[in-house]
Amino acid sequence: MMYALLNKLTAKPGHRDEVLELLVASGRLLRDNPACLLYLVSASVAEPEVIWVQDLWIGREEHEAFLNRPELRPFIDRTVPLLAGMPEQMELRSVRGVGASLPPELR
Repeated sequence: MMYALLNKLTAKPGHRDEVLELLVASGRLLRDNPACLLYLVSASVAEPEVIWVQDLWIGREEHEAFLNRPELRPFIDRTVPLLAGMPEQMELRSVRGVGASLPPELR
């Protein structure tokens, strides 16, 4: 079963670009990970310090395994102090979509 997440991160004033850079850099760890179907980092237009991260995984276990990779830890340790609070996270059920990485059942 697909595992989808929508994450809202709010950077401390003046730190949005640094958080964006760290999120994009940490996403490079996913380049060769077939379990991650989507990792999209977006900056809010309406709220200057807000960042959205969308994830789509083939399963929850694969996402959790990625979060436990030791090479991810330095990115987390550098990002968290730049945030105004803990990220808000919503689990979603993907229904349909378009994208090169989407499995046939979601297209």
